[in-house]
Amino acid sequence: MKRRVFAFLMCAAMTIGLTGSANVIALAEEASESSNEYYEYIVPAGTQSDVNDYYAQYGIECDIQIKQTGGSVLWLNGNDVAMPTAAENYTIGFADYATDDEVSSGYMNAMKEAAEELGINVLYNDAHWTQDEQNQAIEQWILQKVDGIILCPCDYYGVKDALDACEEAGIPVVSFDAPPNAGNVDAVIMYDAVEQGRLAGEALRDALLESGSDMNGTIYYGNLPYLHPNAQTREFGFKSAFEDYPNIKFKMLTGETPEEFYTAMEGAILAEPDMLGAWGLFSAATWGMLQAIEASGESILLSSVDCDSVILKGINDGKILGSTCYSPTEGARLAAMTLVNLLNGETVPGITYQSNTFLTEDNVEELYEVYHPGESLS
Repeated sequence: MKRRVFAFLMCAAMTIGLTGSANVIALAEEASESSNEYYEYIVPAGTQSDVNDYYAQYGIECDIQIKQTGGSVLWLNGNDVAMPTAAENYTIGFADYATDDEVSSGYMNAMKEAAEELGINVLYNDAHWTQDEQNQAIEQWILQKVDGIILCPCDYYGVKDALDACEEAGIPVVSFDAPPNAGNVDAVIMYDAVEQGRLAGEALRDALLESGSDMNGTIYYGNLPYLHPNAQTREFGFKSAFEDYPNIKFKMLTGETPEEFYTAMEGAILAEPDMLGAWGLFSAATWGMLQAIEASGESILLSSVDCDSVILKGINDGKILGSTCYSPTEGARLAAMTLVNLLNGETVPGITYQSNTFLTEDNVEELYEVYHPGESLS
């Protein structure tokens, strides 16, 4: 990828809201002392990282311990994650929650590329959104005496049994995507979901003000039909962007597929065609809501979270205001790097935060390759 893209990401990396400042990764003690090109510290090295208090303030029960004491960092260099040299021919397991959407399949593809660069053996599991299936794979890897495990949880509480078994077997675990809300892990790769929602909210708010809106009316947003830590935190961040406008009301549409959100948004438009705007909390919501807006012929401002190609193309075509994006490739490579550094005997950051970048019509073409390596909008 072109160096100018990395430079843009470094400039665009936003302040992480978990602690009121930004966090990043210590690849090694020497690097942390000599360079801030790749990462920025939020919690200093030598201290443990914590997410329990963070989630508690948003009403999410969380009880995990992050074991590593390398502080917390924000990664600033996009997909440009240089792989360390593995001290041994490690065998690790990678449990992906699914591979049937662009983010989860991006995780799997990036992990395979990272494994090849590292020269390690990786056992793969597609859990098909089922925690029991993920737990079974992890139990099998424990019997095989793998050196370490990387996982993207399906169920943030149901994964605890598998994490407890890893801890008992002495097998280190790195979690990425959203962290588990129960059980202990060695390190976490995650992103600030509150910031993701806030950036999307600010974009919609600013577009409404620019259009001359009196900021009195209803905004519809698409959410999951069940509690999810990313959903709750994104929702909080989005609504916080409108705290100065008390006459705005929010109505939630729920679903899991674009088809469900199409139907829900179709009904919302019929009931309230003069709605102020709309927001897709994740890609399926955005895509279904956009199709309903287009079918209705109404002009409704729409913002988003997620980097799926249909979303980015919608931004480029002027149909979506913009979307808060994080790179699946970046996350998978950071997880692989962190686990191998840990297996090599290094102290690694307890939390590495991925950078969030809000893509608009002005930058989506330039940055498309960050989220879809080897592809372009043209």
